[in-house]
Amino acid sequence: MSFFNRASGFSIHGSNFISNEITVNGINVMGMKQKLLRFVAKGAAHDSNAQYEAPKCHEDTRTQLLSDLHDWIKEPEKETGIFLLHGPAGAGKSCIARSTCEKADEAGLIGASFFFWRSANDRNNAEKLFTTIAYQLATKSDEVAKYIAAAIEQDPRLLHDAPLECQFQKLLYEPCCLVPRERLNIGVIVIDGLDECIDPAVQVTILQILAKAVRYDGFPLGFFITSRPEHHLQIVFDSKELIFATKLISLDRVPGVSQDIQTVLESGFTRILNDRQFRMALKSVPRPWPSLETIKELIKRSSGQFIYAATVMRFISSPNHNPNAQLEIILGIKKSGSTSPLADLDLLYTEILSRAQDTERTMKVLGYILAIQRDPHKDCNKYLPMAIGKAVTLNQQRLLLIIEQLLYLSPGEAYFSLNQLHSLILIKVGSESFRRNLKIEFHHKSFVDFLTRKSRSKAFYVDINSTHLSIAQSCLIFMNNPKYETDEQHAATPELMQNLESAAQDFHDNRFLNKKLTHEVEEHLLSWLKKLPNAPLNIIDTWQKAFEKAKCATLDKMDDYNEYFCNHFNQCPTGTCHDNSKAIP
Repeated sequence: MSFFNRASGFSIHGSNFISNEITVNGINVMGMKQKLLRFVAKGAAHDSNAQYEAPKCHEDTRTQLLSDLHDWIKEPEKETGIFLLHGPAGAGKSCIARSTCEKADEAGLIGASFFFWRSANDRNNAEKLFTTIAYQLATKSDEVAKYIAAAIEQDPRLLHDAPLECQFQKLLYEPCCLVPRERLNIGVIVIDGLDECIDPAVQVTILQILAKAVRYDGFPLGFFITSRPEHHLQIVFDSKELIFATKLISLDRVPGVSQDIQTVLESGFTRILNDRQFRMALKSVPRPWPSLETIKELIKRSSGQFIYAATVMRFISSPNHNPNAQLEIILGIKKSGSTSPLADLDLLYTEILSRAQDTERTMKVLGYILAIQRDPHKDCNKYLPMAIGKAVTLNQQRLLLIIEQLLYLSPGEAYFSLNQLHSLILIKVGSESFRRNLKIEFHHKSFVDFLTRKSRSKAFYVDINSTHLSIAQSCLIFMNNPKYETDEQHAATPELMQNLESAAQDFHDNRFLNKKLTHEVEEHLLSWLKKLPNAPLNIIDTWQKAFEKAKCATLDKMDDYNEYFCNHFNQCPTGTCHDNSKAIP
Protein backbone atom coordinates (compact mmCIF):
# COMPACT_ATOMS: atom_id res chain seq x y z
CA MET A 1 0.00 0.00 0.00
CA SER A 2 1.24 3.49 -0.85
CA PHE A 3 0.86 6.01 1.93
CA PHE A 4 1.48 8.91 -0.49
CA ASN A 5 -0.63 7.90 -3.46
CA ARG A 6 -0.99 10.89 -5.83
CA ALA A 7 0.64 13.18 -3.30
CA SER A 8 2.71 16.13 -4.53
CA GLY A 9 4.43 19.25 -3.29
CA PHE A 10 7.10 17.60 -1.13
CA SER A 11 10.12 15.29 -1.30
CA ILE A 12 11.68 12.89 1.21
CA HIS A 13 15.43 12.84 2.00
CA GLY A 14 16.28 10.23 4.60
CA SER A 15 13.65 10.82 7.22
CA ASN A 16 13.11 14.53 6.54
CA PHE A 17 10.01 15.96 4.83
CA ILE A 18 10.82 19.05 2.73
CA SER A 19 7.93 21.23 1.53
CA ASN A 20 8.16 22.77 -1.92
CA GLU A 21 5.64 25.48 -1.14
CA ILE A 22 6.82 28.89 -2.36
CA THR A 23 6.94 31.56 0.32
CA VAL A 24 7.97 35.18 -0.13
CA ASN A 25 8.49 37.32 2.95
CA GLY A 26 6.53 34.76 4.92
CA ILE A 27 3.64 34.76 2.42
CA ASN A 28 2.58 31.41 0.97
CA VAL A 29 2.27 32.01 -2.78
CA MET A 30 0.94 28.54 -3.52
CA GLY A 31 -1.66 28.96 -0.81
CA MET A 32 -2.66 32.26 -2.38
CA LYS A 33 -3.20 30.56 -5.75
CA GLN A 34 -5.40 27.94 -4.16
CA LYS A 35 -7.40 30.63 -2.41
CA LEU A 36 -7.65 32.73 -5.59
CA LEU A 37 -8.78 29.70 -7.57
CA ARG A 38 -12.07 29.72 -5.65
CA PHE A 39 -12.84 33.10 -7.21
CA VAL A 40 -12.11 32.12 -10.80
CA ALA A 41 -15.04 32.14 -13.23
CA LYS A 42 -15.40 28.65 -14.64
CA GLY A 43 -15.07 28.55 -18.42
CA ALA A 44 -13.91 32.14 -18.77
CA ALA A 45 -10.28 31.53 -19.82
CA HIS A 46 -9.35 30.73 -23.43
CA ASP A 47 -7.69 27.48 -22.38
CA SER A 48 -10.61 26.29 -20.26
CA ASN A 49 -12.67 23.26 -21.18
CA ALA A 50 -15.63 25.48 -22.13
CA GLN A 51 -13.57 27.27 -24.78
CA TYR A 52 -11.67 24.24 -26.04
CA GLU A 53 -14.25 23.15 -28.63
CA ALA A 54 -15.58 26.64 -29.35
CA PRO A 55 -15.08 27.79 -32.95
CA LYS A 56 -12.02 29.71 -34.06
CA CYS A 57 -11.20 31.40 -37.34
CA HIS A 58 -10.55 29.20 -40.35
CA GLU A 59 -6.79 29.17 -40.92
CA ASP A 60 -7.19 31.01 -44.24
CA THR A 61 -9.56 33.73 -43.03
CA ARG A 62 -9.06 37.03 -41.19
CA THR A 63 -5.35 36.66 -41.95
CA GLN A 64 -4.51 40.38 -42.17
CA LEU A 65 -6.51 41.32 -39.08
CA LEU A 66 -4.98 38.51 -37.02
CA SER A 67 -1.51 39.47 -38.24
CA ASP A 68 -2.07 43.11 -37.26
CA LEU A 69 -3.31 42.02 -33.86
CA HIS A 70 -0.30 39.81 -33.25
CA ASP A 71 2.09 42.57 -34.29
CA TRP A 72 0.38 44.92 -31.84
CA ILE A 73 0.65 42.34 -29.05
CA LYS A 74 4.38 41.92 -29.68
CA GLU A 75 5.07 45.67 -29.41
CA PRO A 76 6.97 46.24 -26.15
CA GLU A 77 5.94 49.90 -26.02
CA LYS A 78 2.42 50.20 -27.38
CA GLU A 79 1.26 53.58 -28.63
CA THR A 80 -2.29 52.54 -27.81
CA GLY A 81 -2.77 50.22 -24.88
CA ILE A 82 -6.23 49.02 -25.93
CA PHE A 83 -7.14 47.26 -29.18
CA LEU A 84 -10.94 47.40 -29.32
CA LEU A 85 -12.73 45.34 -31.97
CA HIS A 86 -16.45 45.88 -32.37
CA GLY A 87 -19.06 44.49 -34.72
CA PRO A 88 -22.60 43.10 -34.88
CA ALA A 89 -23.74 39.67 -33.72
CA GLY A 90 -22.59 36.95 -36.06
CA ALA A 91 -19.60 38.84 -37.39
CA GLY A 92 -17.09 36.45 -35.78
CA LYS A 93 -15.70 38.52 -32.89
CA SER A 94 -15.36 35.61 -30.47
CA CYS A 95 -13.71 33.44 -33.14
CA ILE A 96 -11.16 36.19 -33.67
CA ALA A 97 -10.61 36.48 -29.91
CA ARG A 98 -10.02 32.72 -29.54
CA SER A 99 -7.66 32.62 -32.52
CA THR A 100 -5.76 35.60 -31.10
CA CYS A 101 -5.45 33.88 -27.72
CA GLU A 102 -4.23 30.69 -29.35
CA LYS A 103 -1.53 32.44 -31.38
CA ALA A 104 -0.42 34.66 -28.49
CA ASP A 105 -0.31 31.63 -26.20
CA GLU A 106 1.94 29.77 -28.62
CA ALA A 107 4.29 32.77 -28.57
CA GLY A 108 4.16 32.97 -24.77
CA LEU A 109 2.67 36.46 -24.89
CA ILE A 110 -0.78 36.03 -23.41
CA GLY A 111 -1.22 37.00 -19.79
CA ALA A 112 -4.88 36.17 -19.29
CA SER A 113 -8.27 36.08 -20.95
CA PHE A 114 -11.90 36.41 -19.95
CA PHE A 115 -14.79 35.42 -22.21
CA PHE A 116 -18.03 36.99 -21.02
CA TRP A 117 -21.16 34.93 -21.67
CA ARG A 118 -24.66 36.13 -20.82
CA SER A 119 -25.99 32.68 -19.96
CA ALA A 120 -23.31 31.77 -17.39
CA ASN A 121 -23.76 33.23 -13.92
CA ASP A 122 -20.00 33.44 -13.36
CA ARG A 123 -19.41 35.09 -16.72
CA ASN A 124 -22.31 37.49 -17.21
CA ASN A 125 -21.04 39.95 -14.62
CA ALA A 126 -17.73 41.40 -13.46
CA GLU A 127 -17.65 39.95 -9.95
CA LYS A 128 -14.91 37.47 -10.92
CA LEU A 129 -13.40 39.36 -13.85
CA PHE A 130 -10.24 40.67 -12.21
CA THR A 131 -9.80 37.73 -9.84
CA THR A 132 -9.93 35.36 -12.82
CA ILE A 133 -7.39 37.46 -14.70
CA ALA A 134 -5.19 37.75 -11.60
CA TYR A 135 -5.12 33.97 -11.18
CA GLN A 136 -3.98 33.49 -14.77
CA LEU A 137 -1.28 36.16 -14.40
CA ALA A 138 -0.06 34.46 -11.22
CA THR A 139 0.36 31.18 -13.09
CA LYS A 140 2.29 32.93 -15.87
CA SER A 141 4.74 34.89 -13.71
CA ASP A 142 6.12 33.98 -10.29
CA GLU A 143 7.14 37.59 -9.73
CA VAL A 144 3.65 38.87 -10.42
CA ALA A 145 2.29 36.07 -8.21
CA LYS A 146 4.23 37.17 -5.15
CA TYR A 147 2.85 40.72 -5.36
CA ILE A 148 -0.71 39.44 -5.84
CA ALA A 149 -0.19 37.18 -2.81
CA ALA A 150 1.03 40.12 -0.74
CA ALA A 151 -2.01 42.19 -1.72
CA ILE A 152 -4.43 39.42 -0.76
CA GLU A 153 -2.57 38.78 2.49
CA GLN A 154 -2.93 42.45 3.38
CA ASP A 155 -6.58 42.70 2.38
CA PRO A 156 -8.51 39.42 1.82
CA ARG A 157 -11.61 41.44 0.87
CA LEU A 158 -10.02 41.97 -2.53
CA LEU A 159 -11.26 38.55 -3.52
CA HIS A 160 -14.96 39.10 -3.00
CA ASP A 161 -15.94 42.41 -1.46
CA ALA A 162 -13.97 45.18 -3.11
CA PRO A 163 -14.93 47.68 -5.83
CA LEU A 164 -13.75 46.89 -9.35
CA GLU A 165 -11.34 49.81 -9.32
CA CYS A 166 -9.73 48.55 -6.11
CA GLN A 167 -9.51 44.97 -7.39
CA PHE A 168 -7.84 46.13 -10.58
CA GLN A 169 -5.42 48.40 -8.73
CA LYS A 170 -4.27 45.80 -6.18
CA LEU A 171 -4.53 42.53 -8.13
CA LEU A 172 -3.45 43.63 -11.61
CA TYR A 173 -2.01 47.10 -11.87
CA GLU A 174 0.40 47.18 -8.93
CA PRO A 175 1.68 43.58 -9.27
CA CYS A 176 2.42 44.03 -13.00
CA CYS A 177 3.98 47.49 -12.59
CA LEU A 178 6.26 46.33 -9.75
CA VAL A 179 7.91 43.75 -12.01
CA PRO A 180 10.63 45.24 -14.28
CA ARG A 181 9.38 45.29 -17.88
CA GLU A 182 12.31 43.32 -19.17
CA ARG A 183 11.26 40.46 -16.89
CA LEU A 184 7.54 40.69 -17.67
CA ASN A 185 7.33 38.54 -20.79
CA ILE A 186 3.59 39.01 -21.25
CA GLY A 187 1.98 41.11 -23.94
CA VAL A 188 -1.81 41.09 -23.70
CA ILE A 189 -4.95 40.46 -21.69
CA VAL A 190 -7.97 39.47 -23.81
CA ILE A 191 -11.55 40.36 -22.82
CA ASP A 192 -14.19 39.02 -25.20
CA GLY A 193 -17.87 39.94 -25.39
CA LEU A 194 -17.90 42.92 -23.04
CA ASP A 195 -21.52 43.55 -24.07
CA GLU A 196 -22.39 40.13 -22.60
CA CYS A 197 -21.90 41.59 -19.12
CA ILE A 198 -25.51 42.11 -18.02
CA ASP A 199 -25.05 45.53 -16.42
CA PRO A 200 -24.38 48.32 -18.96
CA ALA A 201 -23.01 50.59 -16.23
CA VAL A 202 -20.42 47.95 -15.31
CA GLN A 203 -19.42 47.62 -18.97
CA VAL A 204 -18.68 51.34 -19.05
CA THR A 205 -16.81 51.19 -15.72
CA ILE A 206 -14.54 48.41 -17.02
CA LEU A 207 -13.63 50.42 -20.11
CA GLN A 208 -12.92 53.52 -18.03
CA ILE A 209 -10.70 51.62 -15.59
CA LEU A 210 -8.66 50.07 -18.39
CA ALA A 211 -8.41 53.31 -20.37
CA LYS A 212 -7.09 55.21 -17.36
CA ALA A 213 -4.55 52.48 -16.61
CA VAL A 214 -3.02 52.44 -20.09
CA ARG A 215 -3.29 56.14 -20.88
CA TYR A 216 -2.18 57.84 -17.68
CA ASP A 217 -0.68 55.19 -15.42
CA GLY A 218 1.60 53.30 -17.80
CA PHE A 219 0.14 49.81 -17.39
CA PRO A 220 2.68 47.51 -19.09
CA LEU A 221 0.20 45.13 -20.75
CA GLY A 222 -2.19 45.71 -23.61
CA PHE A 223 -5.90 44.90 -23.59
CA PHE A 224 -7.61 43.32 -26.58
CA ILE A 225 -11.38 43.78 -26.16
CA THR A 226 -14.29 42.69 -28.36
CA SER A 227 -17.88 43.88 -28.10
CA ARG A 228 -21.03 44.68 -29.96
CA PRO A 229 -21.30 48.43 -30.61
CA GLU A 230 -24.15 48.99 -28.18
CA HIS A 231 -25.26 52.62 -27.93
CA HIS A 232 -23.94 53.23 -24.40
CA LEU A 233 -20.60 51.68 -25.35
CA GLN A 234 -20.40 53.66 -28.58
CA ILE A 235 -20.55 56.84 -26.51
CA VAL A 236 -17.59 55.63 -24.45
CA PHE A 237 -15.70 54.52 -27.59
CA ASP A 238 -15.93 58.09 -28.87
CA SER A 239 -14.96 59.75 -25.58
CA LYS A 240 -11.57 61.42 -25.20
CA GLU A 241 -10.67 59.01 -22.39
CA LEU A 242 -10.68 56.13 -24.84
CA ILE A 243 -9.99 57.73 -28.18
CA PHE A 244 -6.36 58.53 -27.31
CA ALA A 245 -5.72 55.17 -25.63
CA THR A 246 -7.49 52.89 -28.07
CA LYS A 247 -7.01 51.40 -31.48
CA LEU A 248 -10.64 51.07 -32.56
CA ILE A 249 -11.50 48.66 -35.36
CA SER A 250 -14.98 48.06 -36.76
CA LEU A 251 -15.46 44.63 -38.31
CA ASP A 252 -17.90 46.22 -40.76
CA ARG A 253 -14.96 48.05 -42.32
CA VAL A 254 -12.46 45.21 -42.41
CA PRO A 255 -11.81 44.29 -46.07
CA GLY A 256 -11.92 40.79 -47.50
CA VAL A 257 -15.00 39.54 -45.65
CA SER A 258 -16.68 38.15 -48.79
CA GLN A 259 -13.56 36.23 -49.72
CA ASP A 260 -13.29 34.85 -46.19
CA ILE A 261 -16.91 33.70 -46.22
CA GLN A 262 -16.27 32.04 -49.57
CA THR A 263 -13.35 30.20 -47.99
CA VAL A 264 -15.56 29.00 -45.14
CA LEU A 265 -18.27 27.82 -47.54
CA GLU A 266 -15.89 26.06 -49.92
CA SER A 267 -14.12 24.36 -47.03
CA GLY A 268 -17.45 23.19 -45.63
CA PHE A 269 -18.67 21.80 -48.94
CA THR A 270 -15.36 19.99 -49.41
CA ARG A 271 -15.78 18.29 -46.03
CA ILE A 272 -19.29 17.18 -47.02
CA LEU A 273 -18.05 15.76 -50.33
CA ASN A 274 -15.35 13.82 -48.50
CA ASP A 275 -17.69 12.55 -45.80
CA ARG A 276 -18.42 8.86 -46.29
CA GLN A 277 -21.95 9.14 -44.95
CA PHE A 278 -22.90 11.42 -47.86
CA ARG A 279 -20.99 9.61 -50.60
CA MET A 280 -23.93 7.70 -52.06
CA ALA A 281 -26.33 10.65 -51.76
CA LEU A 282 -23.97 12.87 -53.78
CA LYS A 283 -22.74 10.24 -56.22
CA SER A 284 -24.94 11.39 -59.12
CA VAL A 285 -24.83 15.12 -58.35
CA PRO A 286 -23.08 17.06 -61.18
CA ARG A 287 -19.63 18.44 -60.38
CA PRO A 288 -18.47 20.91 -59.34
CA TRP A 289 -20.84 20.87 -56.41
CA PRO A 290 -22.03 23.37 -55.64
CA SER A 291 -21.47 25.69 -58.59
CA LEU A 292 -19.54 28.94 -58.26
CA GLU A 293 -22.81 30.79 -58.91
CA THR A 294 -24.36 29.06 -55.91
CA ILE A 295 -21.41 29.96 -53.71
CA LYS A 296 -21.66 33.60 -54.79
CA GLU A 297 -25.40 33.62 -54.06
CA LEU A 298 -24.79 32.34 -50.53
CA ILE A 299 -22.06 34.95 -50.03
CA LYS A 300 -24.48 37.66 -51.12
CA ARG A 301 -27.14 36.44 -48.73
CA SER A 302 -24.70 36.34 -45.82
CA SER A 303 -24.34 40.16 -45.88
CA GLY A 304 -20.96 39.83 -44.22
CA GLN A 305 -22.26 37.69 -41.35
CA PHE A 306 -20.16 34.57 -40.76
CA ILE A 307 -22.99 33.14 -38.68
CA TYR A 308 -25.11 32.87 -41.84
CA ALA A 309 -22.46 30.74 -43.56
CA ALA A 310 -21.98 28.61 -40.44
CA THR A 311 -25.73 28.01 -40.05
CA VAL A 312 -26.10 27.13 -43.74
CA MET A 313 -23.31 24.58 -43.53
CA ARG A 314 -24.78 22.95 -40.43
CA PHE A 315 -28.17 22.74 -42.13
CA ILE A 316 -26.74 21.20 -45.29
CA SER A 317 -24.59 18.68 -43.38
CA SER A 318 -27.46 17.62 -41.13
CA PRO A 319 -27.29 13.84 -40.51
CA ASN A 320 -29.84 11.63 -42.27
CA HIS A 321 -30.52 14.27 -44.92
CA ASN A 322 -29.39 14.58 -48.52
CA PRO A 323 -26.96 17.55 -48.61
CA ASN A 324 -27.99 18.55 -52.14
CA ALA A 325 -31.67 18.53 -51.15
CA GLN A 326 -30.83 20.62 -48.10
CA LEU A 327 -28.93 23.08 -50.30
CA GLU A 328 -31.91 23.37 -52.63
CA ILE A 329 -34.09 24.24 -49.64
CA ILE A 330 -31.70 27.07 -48.76
CA LEU A 331 -31.65 28.35 -52.34
CA GLY A 332 -35.42 28.10 -52.52
CA ILE A 333 -35.85 30.69 -49.78
CA LYS A 334 -36.90 33.92 -51.48
CA LYS A 335 -34.20 36.49 -50.94
CA SER A 336 -35.10 39.38 -48.70
CA GLY A 337 -35.38 42.83 -50.18
CA SER A 338 -34.51 44.38 -46.84
CA THR A 339 -31.35 46.37 -46.30
CA SER A 340 -30.89 44.82 -42.86
CA PRO A 341 -27.79 42.58 -42.72
CA LEU A 342 -29.82 40.13 -40.62
CA ALA A 343 -32.80 39.90 -42.95
CA ASP A 344 -31.59 36.83 -44.85
CA LEU A 345 -30.39 35.19 -41.65
CA ASP A 346 -33.89 35.70 -40.27
CA LEU A 347 -35.37 34.08 -43.36
CA LEU A 348 -33.02 31.15 -42.87
CA TYR A 349 -34.05 30.75 -39.21
CA THR A 350 -37.71 31.02 -40.24
CA GLU A 351 -37.35 28.32 -42.89
CA ILE A 352 -35.61 25.90 -40.53
CA LEU A 353 -38.22 26.37 -37.79
CA SER A 354 -41.10 26.02 -40.21
CA ARG A 355 -39.82 22.58 -41.22
CA ALA A 356 -40.12 21.18 -37.72
CA GLN A 357 -42.50 18.22 -37.64
CA ASP A 358 -44.65 19.81 -34.94
CA THR A 359 -43.88 23.52 -35.03
CA GLU A 360 -46.24 24.46 -32.20
CA ARG A 361 -44.76 21.90 -29.83
CA THR A 362 -41.21 22.79 -30.83
CA MET A 363 -41.79 26.49 -30.16
CA LYS A 364 -43.31 25.74 -26.75
CA VAL A 365 -40.26 23.69 -25.78
CA LEU A 366 -37.94 26.45 -27.02
CA GLY A 367 -39.95 29.06 -25.15
CA TYR A 368 -39.82 27.12 -21.89
CA ILE A 369 -36.05 26.73 -22.20
CA LEU A 370 -35.61 30.44 -22.83
CA ALA A 371 -37.86 31.50 -19.96
CA ILE A 372 -37.10 28.86 -17.36
CA GLN A 373 -34.21 30.88 -15.98
CA ARG A 374 -34.46 34.53 -15.22
CA ASP A 375 -31.46 36.70 -14.60
CA PRO A 376 -30.70 36.69 -10.86
CA HIS A 377 -28.70 39.90 -11.04
CA LYS A 378 -31.50 42.15 -12.25
CA ASP A 379 -34.92 43.27 -11.17
CA CYS A 380 -37.42 40.43 -11.21
CA ASN A 381 -39.34 42.03 -14.08
CA LYS A 382 -36.30 42.01 -16.37
CA TYR A 383 -36.05 38.66 -18.09
CA LEU A 384 -33.13 37.66 -20.20
CA PRO A 385 -32.72 34.66 -22.51
CA MET A 386 -30.51 32.76 -20.14
CA ALA A 387 -30.52 29.53 -22.14
CA ILE A 388 -27.68 30.37 -24.52
CA GLY A 389 -24.74 28.01 -24.40
CA LYS A 390 -23.77 25.47 -21.80
CA ALA A 391 -25.70 27.11 -18.97
CA VAL A 392 -28.85 25.49 -20.33
CA THR A 393 -27.83 22.40 -18.38
CA LEU A 394 -28.57 24.49 -15.26
CA ASN A 395 -26.79 21.84 -13.18
CA GLN A 396 -30.18 20.18 -13.59
CA GLN A 397 -29.79 17.34 -15.99
CA ARG A 398 -33.55 16.76 -15.94
CA LEU A 399 -34.44 19.97 -17.78
CA LEU A 400 -36.26 18.31 -20.68
CA LEU A 401 -38.00 15.91 -18.30
CA ILE A 402 -39.34 18.87 -16.31
CA ILE A 403 -40.50 20.59 -19.52
CA GLU A 404 -42.22 17.40 -20.67
CA GLN A 405 -44.07 17.21 -17.36
CA LEU A 406 -45.18 20.84 -17.51
CA LEU A 407 -46.26 20.59 -21.16
CA TYR A 408 -47.89 17.18 -20.69
CA LEU A 409 -45.65 15.62 -23.32
CA SER A 410 -44.78 11.96 -23.58
CA PRO A 411 -41.24 10.98 -22.50
CA GLY A 412 -38.77 11.90 -25.20
CA GLU A 413 -41.03 14.33 -27.08
CA ALA A 414 -39.17 17.45 -25.96
CA TYR A 415 -35.86 15.89 -26.99
CA PHE A 416 -37.11 14.95 -30.44
CA SER A 417 -38.67 18.38 -30.90
CA LEU A 418 -35.25 19.99 -30.46
CA ASN A 419 -33.36 17.29 -32.31
CA GLN A 420 -35.04 18.46 -35.53
CA LEU A 421 -33.20 21.76 -35.18
CA HIS A 422 -29.72 20.33 -35.66
CA SER A 423 -28.42 23.41 -37.47
CA LEU A 424 -29.56 25.76 -34.71
CA ILE A 425 -29.19 23.72 -31.52
CA LEU A 426 -26.58 21.19 -30.48
CA ILE A 427 -27.78 18.42 -28.17
CA LYS A 428 -25.00 16.46 -26.51
CA VAL A 429 -25.79 13.12 -24.95
CA GLY A 430 -23.54 11.81 -22.18
CA SER A 431 -22.35 8.25 -21.83
CA GLU A 432 -24.92 7.44 -19.13
CA SER A 433 -28.70 7.64 -19.31
CA PHE A 434 -29.43 10.30 -21.88
CA ARG A 435 -32.29 11.64 -19.76
CA ARG A 436 -29.82 12.75 -17.12
CA ASN A 437 -26.85 13.71 -19.26
CA LEU A 438 -28.19 16.05 -21.91
CA LYS A 439 -26.45 19.30 -22.72
CA ILE A 440 -28.30 21.75 -24.94
CA GLU A 441 -26.35 24.49 -26.69
CA PHE A 442 -27.63 27.18 -29.00
CA HIS A 443 -25.07 27.49 -31.77
CA HIS A 444 -25.20 31.29 -31.68
CA LYS A 445 -26.83 34.01 -29.63
CA SER A 446 -28.21 35.59 -32.81
CA PHE A 447 -30.82 32.79 -32.86
CA VAL A 448 -32.00 33.76 -29.37
CA ASP A 449 -32.07 37.42 -30.46
CA PHE A 450 -34.22 36.33 -33.39
CA LEU A 451 -36.66 34.37 -31.22
CA THR A 452 -37.12 37.16 -28.67
CA ARG A 453 -37.61 40.04 -31.14
CA LYS A 454 -41.06 40.04 -32.71
CA SER A 455 -40.04 42.33 -35.56
CA ARG A 456 -37.63 39.63 -36.73
CA SER A 457 -39.23 36.31 -35.82
CA LYS A 458 -42.89 37.25 -36.38
CA ALA A 459 -44.85 33.96 -36.10
CA PHE A 460 -41.95 32.35 -34.23
CA TYR A 461 -41.69 35.08 -31.62
CA VAL A 462 -41.16 33.88 -28.05
CA ASP A 463 -42.76 36.26 -25.57
CA ILE A 464 -40.77 35.67 -22.38
CA ASN A 465 -43.39 37.27 -20.12
CA SER A 466 -46.25 35.24 -21.61
CA THR A 467 -44.14 32.12 -21.35
CA HIS A 468 -43.67 32.73 -17.63
CA LEU A 469 -47.45 32.95 -17.37
CA SER A 470 -47.73 29.60 -19.14
CA ILE A 471 -45.10 28.06 -16.87
CA ALA A 472 -46.94 29.22 -13.76
CA GLN A 473 -50.19 27.87 -15.21
CA SER A 474 -48.50 24.53 -15.85
CA CYS A 475 -47.16 24.45 -12.30
CA LEU A 476 -50.60 25.12 -10.79
CA ILE A 477 -52.28 22.45 -12.91
CA PHE A 478 -49.48 19.96 -12.47
CA MET A 479 -49.27 20.29 -8.71
CA ASN A 480 -53.01 19.64 -8.45
CA ASN A 481 -52.29 16.02 -9.38
CA PRO A 482 -52.50 14.04 -6.11
CA LYS A 483 -49.52 11.95 -7.20
CA TYR A 484 -47.39 15.07 -7.23
CA GLU A 485 -47.82 15.46 -3.48
CA THR A 486 -46.97 11.86 -2.65
CA ASP A 487 -44.42 10.73 -5.22
CA GLU A 488 -40.86 11.43 -4.03
CA GLN A 489 -39.57 11.91 -7.55
CA HIS A 490 -41.84 14.96 -7.83
CA ALA A 491 -40.24 16.80 -4.93
CA ALA A 492 -39.72 20.55 -5.04
CA THR A 493 -37.20 20.64 -7.85
CA PRO A 494 -35.05 23.77 -8.24
CA GLU A 495 -36.59 24.30 -11.70
CA LEU A 496 -40.15 24.32 -10.42
CA MET A 497 -39.35 26.42 -7.36
CA GLN A 498 -37.57 29.00 -9.51
CA ASN A 499 -40.61 29.48 -11.71
CA LEU A 500 -43.01 29.59 -8.79
CA GLU A 501 -40.83 32.30 -7.28
CA SER A 502 -40.94 34.24 -10.56
CA ALA A 503 -44.71 33.90 -10.72
CA ALA A 504 -45.14 35.03 -7.10
CA GLN A 505 -42.88 38.02 -7.51
CA ASP A 506 -44.59 39.06 -10.73
CA PHE A 507 -47.99 38.74 -9.10
CA HIS A 508 -46.72 40.76 -6.16
CA ASP A 509 -45.63 43.49 -8.59
CA ASN A 510 -49.08 43.71 -10.20
CA ARG A 511 -47.84 42.70 -13.63
CA PHE A 512 -48.20 38.96 -13.92
CA LEU A 513 -51.76 38.71 -12.55
CA ASN A 514 -53.86 41.79 -11.91
CA LYS A 515 -56.87 40.09 -10.29
CA LYS A 516 -57.39 38.78 -6.81
CA LEU A 517 -56.83 35.08 -6.36
CA THR A 518 -59.76 33.44 -4.64
CA HIS A 519 -59.55 31.94 -1.20
CA GLU A 520 -59.60 28.45 -2.71
CA VAL A 521 -56.57 29.07 -4.92
CA GLU A 522 -54.65 30.72 -2.09
CA GLU A 523 -55.44 27.94 0.33
CA HIS A 524 -54.47 25.18 -2.08
CA LEU A 525 -51.21 26.77 -3.26
CA LEU A 526 -49.91 27.58 0.22
CA SER A 527 -51.03 24.21 1.55
CA TRP A 528 -49.18 22.43 -1.24
CA LEU A 529 -46.01 24.45 -0.75
CA LYS A 530 -46.00 23.88 3.00
CA LYS A 531 -46.35 20.12 2.53
CA LEU A 532 -43.22 19.93 0.45
CA PRO A 533 -40.24 18.92 2.61
CA ASN A 534 -37.76 21.10 0.72
CA ALA A 535 -39.77 24.08 -0.48
CA PRO A 536 -37.74 27.25 0.26
CA LEU A 537 -39.32 29.38 2.98
CA ASN A 538 -38.71 32.56 1.02
CA ILE A 539 -41.03 31.33 -1.76
CA ILE A 540 -43.82 30.59 0.72
CA ASP A 541 -43.30 34.01 2.29
CA THR A 542 -43.34 35.72 -1.12
CA TRP A 543 -46.65 34.08 -2.05
CA GLN A 544 -48.19 34.97 1.31
CA LYS A 545 -47.25 38.62 0.78
CA ALA A 546 -48.61 38.48 -2.74
CA PHE A 547 -51.99 37.22 -1.53
CA GLU A 548 -52.11 39.82 1.25
CA LYS A 549 -51.41 42.58 -1.23
CA ALA A 550 -54.09 41.24 -3.58
CA LYS A 551 -56.68 41.28 -0.80
CA CYS A 552 -55.95 44.94 -0.08
CA ALA A 553 -56.04 46.02 -3.71
CA THR A 554 -59.08 47.71 -5.24
CA LEU A 555 -60.05 45.15 -7.86
CA ASP A 556 -63.18 43.96 -9.58
CA LYS A 557 -64.84 41.26 -7.52
CA MET A 558 -64.66 37.78 -9.05
CA ASP A 559 -67.71 35.56 -8.87
CA ASP A 560 -65.70 32.46 -8.24
CA TYR A 561 -62.43 30.78 -9.10
CA ASN A 562 -63.87 29.54 -12.42
CA GLU A 563 -63.75 33.10 -13.76
CA TYR A 564 -60.13 33.35 -12.69
CA PHE A 565 -59.14 30.23 -14.57
CA CYS A 566 -61.25 31.15 -17.60
CA ASN A 567 -59.58 34.54 -17.80
CA HIS A 568 -56.00 33.44 -17.16
CA PHE A 569 -55.71 29.68 -17.48
CA ASN A 570 -58.35 28.94 -20.09
CA GLN A 571 -56.12 26.48 -21.89
CA CYS A 572 -53.80 23.79 -20.68
CA PRO A 573 -50.28 23.85 -22.16
CA THR A 574 -51.17 21.22 -24.73
CA GLY A 575 -54.02 23.31 -26.09
CA THR A 576 -56.71 21.00 -24.69
CA CYS A 577 -59.22 22.63 -22.36
CA HIS A 578 -59.36 21.29 -18.81
CA ASP A 579 -62.38 21.15 -16.59
CA ASN A 580 -61.43 24.19 -14.53
CA SER A 581 -63.97 23.38 -11.84
CA LYS A 582 -61.71 20.47 -10.87
CA ALA A 583 -58.51 22.47 -10.92
CA ILE A 584 -58.83 23.44 -7.27
CA PRO A 585 -60.05 20.90 -4.69
